[in-house]
Amino acid sequence: MQLDHASTSGGKRLSTPMRPDCPLFTVVTVVFNGEKELETSILSVLNQSYKNVEYIIIDGGSTDGTLDILRRYEDAIDYWISEPDNGIYDAMNKAIRLARGKWVYFLGSDDTLRNCLEIVAEYLKDERIIYFGTVYAPGLKAITQTPVRPWQLLRRNICQQAIFYPRALFEWREFNIRYRILADWEFNMRCYSNPHFSFQYIPVVVANYNNLTGISSVCTDEQFILDQADIIRECLPPACYVWHRMKGLAHLAIDGVQGKR
Repeated sequence: MQLDHASTSGGKRLSTPMRPDCPLFTVVTVVFNGEKELETSILSVLNQSYKNVEYIIIDGGSTDGTLDILRRYEDAIDYWISEPDNGIYDAMNKAIRLARGKWVYFLGSDDTLRNCLEIVAEYLKDERIIYFGTVYAPGLKAITQTPVRPWQLLRRNICQQAIFYPRALFEWREFNIRYRILADWEFNMRCYSNPHFSFQYIPVVVANYNNLTGISSVCTDEQFILDQADIIRECLPPACYVWHRMKGLAHLAIDGVQGKR
C-alpha cells in the first residue's frame, strides 16, 4: 500500500493498438480512496465486447489500497497516474488533455459501465453532437432525459454517466473547477448555449449509476448554488431565468412565514 503523495503512474499506453475503422472511446475514471468499488468499475470497462477503448484512470493521491488495484491491472489500463489534485473536475480536465479518443466518457469509480460500447459506436456519426443514453440507479427506474429541452436542463442535469462527449468539444472549454460537485451541470448548460454543438438522445442503457453514496448525491456545491442564476441567465432562454428567480423568491417567502410560527 502506498502512503506518500508523490506522483506515480503506469499503464500500457505505448502499446495500445488503434483501429482507424472504429470510433476510439476514451473512458475516464477519477478516484480517491476508492478501493471498495474501483475494481468492479474497472472490470466493467475491460470486459466490453467492443475493444477500441482507451482507458485512463486519474487518482488523487489515494492512501488506501487503490494503487494496489491499479497495479494489478497495469497491463490492461492504458494510462493511470496518482498524484494530488484540486478535486474531481481538475482530475477530469487532466484526463481530457491526455485523451486520444474522438469520444470521451466519464465513469465514476463506484459506477459500472454496461456492455454497451459496441452498440453506442453505431450511433456516433457527428462530432458536433453530444450523445447521451439512459442510466439505472438503485431504488429508481431508468434515469433518462429525452429530448434535451431548456426547461429540463434548468431543473435537472443530464447524468454524466450517460453522456458521450466529442473530444473536439473540450478544445472549446474544460470543466470549471470553481464548482467542486456540479461542474458538469454548468458545463452542460454552457454546451447547450453553444450553437456549434447539440445534444441527441440514443436509446441505449449505458451504466449503473450510484445515486446513494456518490459524492454528488451526498454533498452540496455551495458555489454552484450561488452562481446558478447567472449561469441560467447566460445559457438558457430568459423565461428560464425568470422562473428560477421567482422560485427562489417563493422559497424565501415560505421560509419567512414558517419562521414566524
